[in-house]
Amino acid sequence: MLECKDPKHPLTTAEIHVVDFINENIGKIASLSINDIAEGAFVSNATVSRAIRKCGFSSFFAARFHLAQEHAATDNQIQANRVLAECYDECVRTVEKINVNDIQAAAQHIIQAPRVILLTRSISRGVAEYFCVQLISLKCNSMVICDSEIMERMDEFLKPDDMIIVLTLYNTTPDLTEAVKRARKVGCFVVTCCCRLGTDLQQLSDITIFGYSASKPGVRKAGFSSRIPLMIITRCIAQYIALIKEPDAARLLLEQEML
Repeated sequence: MLECKDPKHPLTTAEIHVVDFINENIGKIASLSINDIAEGAFVSNATVSRAIRKCGFSSFFAARFHLAQEHAATDNQIQANRVLAECYDECVRTVEKINVNDIQAAAQHIIQAPRVILLTRSISRGVAEYFCVQLISLKCNSMVICDSEIMERMDEFLKPDDMIIVLTLYNTTPDLTEAVKRARKVGCFVVTCCCRLGTDLQQLSDITIFGYSASKPGVRKAGFSSRIPLMIITRCIAQYIALIKEPDAARLLLEQEML
């Protein structure tokens, strides 16, 4: 059962409604969304989140996963809630790790660079290609390179004012490091987006923007949610550029997303 664990900050009347609603529907908690609970308790989503935190959980997803395990949810429901909780954790931890100054600096260099080259390998290619589309829509000249043979010849066509952005989860591909070494010799500005500290790329880059990726061998092997951090980082950069270059359109987009 859900109960307040914060005696210094007791539940408000609205938060009590949240806890009562959850406890009354504890048997189906595994399939309830935060919207379902807010509507059932006649409160806002924010009130649900506050009540959950006062009951000792870091997030709604963590609470739902814990309560689902305790109250006879099916194995499939428990596993689905585990996935959602882990995705939420990746998102929150990535946002917490991002340095705002690095986002601003990377965006300014993208705007000023005559050409932005995105380097990536493997499944991260999908993130790079989407980021490239975003940059092109923002009138930034960009391209994706994911072929190791082209990376080996990068110094033949790079120019000093080109900008390099590397997208990699753990920098386990030597091709990327070697390509960046060639770019540095030419004089290119390098930004790396990565989820591992202390890599060779970090030492070679002008800016390294870190995300958080859960170390789950099964998930990493499948290549699923571990790309979420790279998507968050690139979205932050693209959206910040949009605010700078097209503030009215960007604000309208944000307002539409909030509806």
